[in-house]
Amino acid sequence: MSAETSDATKKGSIEPAVRNSIEIAEVLQVHADEAFGFVEKHEGFTYTLEQGKAVLRKIDKHLMPLMFISYLFQYMDKSVMAQSLIYGLQESLNLKEQEYSWCGSAFYFGYLAFQPFAGRLLNYLPLGRFVSITALSWGIILLCTPGAKSFSGLFACRFFLGMAEGGVSPAYVLITGMWYKKDEIPQRVTFWFTGNGVAIVIQALVSCGIGHINTSVATWRWFFIIFGIAGLVWAGVLYMFMPDSPLTAKFLSEEEKAIAIERLRDNRTGVANKEFKKYQLMEALKDPIVYYSFFYAISCVVPNSGVSFFGAQIIKGMGFNNFTSSVLLMPFGLCETIGLLTSGYLTRKIPNIRCLNQFAWCVPAVFGAALVYCLPSSNRAGRLAGFYCTGFSNVGLPLQFSLMSSNVAGHTKRGVSNAIMFFGYATGFIVGPQFFLSSEAPAYPTGFKTMIITFGTACLGPLGLWAYLIWINRKREKMIRESGNENVYARNEEFLDLTDKEQIHFVYSR
Repeated sequence: MSAETSDATKKGSIEPAVRNSIEIAEVLQVHADEAFGFVEKHEGFTYTLEQGKAVLRKIDKHLMPLMFISYLFQYMDKSVMAQSLIYGLQESLNLKEQEYSWCGSAFYFGYLAFQPFAGRLLNYLPLGRFVSITALSWGIILLCTPGAKSFSGLFACRFFLGMAEGGVSPAYVLITGMWYKKDEIPQRVTFWFTGNGVAIVIQALVSCGIGHINTSVATWRWFFIIFGIAGLVWAGVLYMFMPDSPLTAKFLSEEEKAIAIERLRDNRTGVANKEFKKYQLMEALKDPIVYYSFFYAISCVVPNSGVSFFGAQIIKGMGFNNFTSSVLLMPFGLCETIGLLTSGYLTRKIPNIRCLNQFAWCVPAVFGAALVYCLPSSNRAGRLAGFYCTGFSNVGLPLQFSLMSSNVAGHTKRGVSNAIMFFGYATGFIVGPQFFLSSEAPAYPTGFKTMIITFGTACLGPLGLWAYLIWINRKREKMIRESGNENVYARNEEFLDLTDKEQIHFVYSR
């Protein structure tokens, strides 16, 4: 805990100033993490390595299926428009020029609009209830979408769907951080993010089946009806089984809760705190790591928006029919899945290689986009292989989620920082589709040139962050050595809801 802390509080916030870590500890306890009282009550509690592993397995068995399937449904729900495109959506609604692209961007206008609220709501509301309500909302909005009769109707449905899903990813980043240790977070984030890749495979198969529906209802409308019903059912599952935090989890005994909380001590990020602290907001707005995450999210998302909105259309443009185009999206999903699971395993076995993983998995994407752009249209196999290689780039974003979860402390700061990162995420999806010009379909040369450039920036950025985090950690180590007894340890300071910058003993993961 830093020697530079506050000796006063203003309207419930603790303003940073020079202070002694022991003298101020009692003041900070009033504004501490929700887990602080729990660890004080269980002071001196210890557990064996075997007990810790048993609780981890129990947490995994309960949380990971819920988060994986949620992300699977979320991806299918937001990308269903791309599948319905090749089954007559554009013709049915008489979409002209860039109107389809704008409907794709509309989702992320809604996503963007929700982020200022997400930072506050995720800090205040129980996370389990929050994600179940959002799932219910997106299911209802999907069921409303088949009623769209024009561009304006589809645009409105996509906007509100974006608002409904705008808090899901930020919530899951926070949920992962409140249950898992720093070295466990990357593998768990990449696992539930794998729902994206698996969703592409499942959606391709389901799309083939839906494509054979022949009723008075247009085929494209069935996509939204079927996925909307599935979303409603899943909302009920989340409401019943998704816990709000380790402190209230019904599937854990009192002793298991104590183990689950103690496992998080070294994270120094706590579990939850509903108090909004203005100084943590200001710290988030001044933190270069937060702004890096904003721009990195844009670099990752702009090229991948092409696949999200135009994937089936791009493959169809290579000379395949509707059904074949749907099926040929499956290997793309498999490439993404393989990349995510492999990177998650590597980051678990080898510490501090998240940034290097981001670099390594983006390199194939640069070459893949170049192949699609440069090879002649007659070389369908080569262009298709290049298209699949771009799927490996999806490793970068969840690893950035894990870096933010591990490297940002203080619950107000975490909520605001996540909102800023996902603000960049939404911005990328708004901008990206506009490079895929309808006048250039189905080759989309401008789109693929943009993919090459943005994949390149997504390659180089993590190397700079890796060097920066090494420098910060070494700087802190030097400060601790030179400070002597000034930076002493206060009991349970890990659960005082201090930011990473306030905690001199905080170590940044890379």
